[in-house]
Amino acid sequence: MSNNIQHIIQQAKQGKQSAYKTLLNTYWKDVYNYQFSKTNNENEAEDITIKSFAKAFDKLNTFDNKYVFKTWIITISKNIYIDHLRKKKTETISINTVFN
Repeated sequence: MSNNIQHIIQQAKQGKQSAYKTLLNTYWKDVYNYQFSKTNNENEAEDITIKSFAKAFDKLNTFDNKYVFKTWIITISKNIYIDHLRKKKTETISINTVFN
């Protein structure tokens, strides 16, 4: 990982808002494109991307600089997508199930 990204991550860990914005601007397209390739739906891809960044920023203090940030946030995004599928599956029930 480049020293610049490591520096930005360190600044974000210290609460610097501009560092969060830089991370968002740098990796948004990667996360969004990954989600769009899975959902084929712009709204779902955007929602999951937003959730991915929210979770990543919430857990940023757990990020280890020996790893690549892009890989880390994509992994978070994959897990949120899996949760999204589980939720979607449980929300989809047959009308016959309700009335029988």
